[in-house]
Amino acid sequence: MASSRFDSEQYTSEAFVESAGAVLVRLSNQEVCLLRTLKSNEYLLAKGRRNCGETRHEAATREILEQTGFPCRLLHLNFSTRAPPAVETEQLDDQPRYQIGICEPFTLQLRHLAAGQFKLIWWYIAAVNEDQPSQEDLQEKDKFTVEFFNYTEALEKLTFQMDRDLVSKAIEIVNHTHQE
Repeated sequence: MASSRFDSEQYTSEAFVESAGAVLVRLSNQEVCLLRTLKSNEYLLAKGRRNCGETRHEAATREILEQTGFPCRLLHLNFSTRAPPAVETEQLDDQPRYQIGICEPFTLQLRHLAAGQFKLIWWYIAAVNEDQPSQEDLQEKDKFTVEFFNYTEALEKLTFQMDRDLVSKAIEIVNHTHQE
């Protein structure tokens, strides 16, 4: 029996959980929304587990609404991805390509939870729907406070370097898209 030419691993559904989240921005004044945990005083980004039958897009926007109270939309942005274009007119090599106006994850994090157990976190970039009121009754006030910071302050406040790198890339993509 042949084996794959790629270094591969395979996990059944008992070994992994999928999460989705987003870097939530307020485009009108270039701010990033951060959650401050009440228990540990850490600054984090909104994310959570994807429910059965739910798309990653749905999970990301639901988790943001539940954790922040802010209705939002996932942004269509310009960035490089290995995903092929929506319409393939020819067979393309598997390599990064710059895509215009896509609403796709810009980062995938893989967290090792325990031996042989993983969490996959799909990260999007979202914008607050500033024309809609916040839904503070949905926000998890017993777990988080919600704060907006300008881009520089947000990068300084985030507790974990991986989150800083993620937000830095998101800011770069948003700025680049809106300059074009």
